[in-house]
Amino acid sequence: MKYDDLRTLLPFLKNATRSVVVAQNESSPISKLPPRIIITISELVAEPRTRESMFELVKMTHVCQYWRSALISFPHLWSSIFVKNDRKEFVAACLERSQRVPLTVSLHLKYGTYRNYRESPKCTCFQWSSWTRISEENPCSYHTTILPLLHKDHTERIRKLDVRLILVENPDESAHGMFMGALTDLKFFVFPLPLLESLSFDVNPAFESDVDTYMDFRGYPFRWKTSPPASLRHLTLHGCYGGPIPSLQNLTSFELAGVEEFDPIELDKDTFLPFLSRNTSLVSLTLTHCSFPVGSQLPRVTPVELSRLKTLRLADIRESPGFPCLIEIPALKTISSLHISIQKRKDGRYTLTDFRARAQSHDGFQLSIDVPELEDDKLVDDKLISDWVGITRNADPRPALVRFERQDLGSERGSKINFSPLPLFVNAKVLEISASFANRWYLNFQEDLEKIGPQLTTLRLEVVEGMNAGMMAQSVKRFVEARLKKGMPLIRLEKMMFEGMSEEGEANAERLWEEFRASLHIDQYLATL
Repeated sequence: MKYDDLRTLLPFLKNATRSVVVAQNESSPISKLPPRIIITISELVAEPRTRESMFELVKMTHVCQYWRSALISFPHLWSSIFVKNDRKEFVAACLERSQRVPLTVSLHLKYGTYRNYRESPKCTCFQWSSWTRISEENPCSYHTTILPLLHKDHTERIRKLDVRLILVENPDESAHGMFMGALTDLKFFVFPLPLLESLSFDVNPAFESDVDTYMDFRGYPFRWKTSPPASLRHLTLHGCYGGPIPSLQNLTSFELAGVEEFDPIELDKDTFLPFLSRNTSLVSLTLTHCSFPVGSQLPRVTPVELSRLKTLRLADIRESPGFPCLIEIPALKTISSLHISIQKRKDGRYTLTDFRARAQSHDGFQLSIDVPELEDDKLVDDKLISDWVGITRNADPRPALVRFERQDLGSERGSKINFSPLPLFVNAKVLEISASFANRWYLNFQEDLEKIGPQLTTLRLEVVEGMNAGMMAQSVKRFVEARLKKGMPLIRLEKMMFEGMSEEGEANAERLWEEFRASLHIDQYLATL
């Protein structure tokens, strides 16, 4: 047989082999599963929807032709778009398979180190065709990925958007200038997003910059200046603020975080107060590394009433007596989660931000207290918690969960905390003890802890490497024995592991936990483990 005949015969052999495989698959049980079952299997394998899970989903399309057809025909499986370093063919395939369903888009972009390179190919990622990447072969490092998304038919479907923008060092331009350039040059930011409900925007200068505060949104992304986002309800900003942000309205959750290395974000009365007034339906409010105007700068200001607020988290808030002039929670009973961050004053003492909630707590109330490392001769202000939260010894708060933690994990410094936690502990249903307090928590608060009522059901202990298991066991013994003498029921002990722990750290923590259980004689003191 001639060589040309063999070359002609080869495609026929491949098709015949493929036909045999397809016939075998069609007769197998795996090809008789209903499409809904296949979809359910894929959701169990590929969820939660992440960039990695999308690749797992692609692998499942290679099981057989029947599975591939079933998976591709279900558009919701392909509605999560990750624009990072993937080939544009994969992004385009996800966009095509998602058909017309709303999209969740994660967009990772870098910007900087540009120059006017008129001789290089035009790049459609940019507004201005004269601005391209330095490399002639690749004028824009993201044109291989973001290009399929740059169509009105796709951007109009975006319901949830997560933007992470890294500013690459450019000796000819400041970080602020590069941020403004990114909002105007990168073509994606000029598309309107009419269905957008949730936006997370994180800006990170990846170099030593002249920036001492946040990046200002003076560029009005997504045409917000002419078309404000009517459907936007959830907004998270890290390292950026200003511009159209204070004019947004009808948000239900708002998170704003400054960059720790920079000055805090200043929330003045002329922008932040109107912002709160437009968003009185806020259910969740988180402010980190921010500052507020002093009270003397706010004459005759009427506080904004946030009657629906359920979660309030304030962390690293600088000394700002003006905050109570900006916000008022008419009934703290609406709050289900409150995070308090203790700050250090100029006189060396520690205090909370000068905000006073004006009511009592209620069933289901969760309180988290962050206590930083304290010097031996410094005390936290007396009545710290009762003044700040509005809880007094005569009140009847019923927190579902009370957690005490300190940032200097494993340290015994700073055990002199000059306040009584009785108002918080007395009706607790769940008590969490962080690793930093685990060794001495009972000795520090013995009098108050023994007054906790019979409604306490659970004691959670955080276990970390270096913890004194024997001392912790003694504290638990004393606590439970005191309750048993009063005829109270046994409680449940639960273990908490420190997030982000290495495998070796987890192994050591597990060893300490077993050592603790052996020292405690678990069946004698606790209902169940």
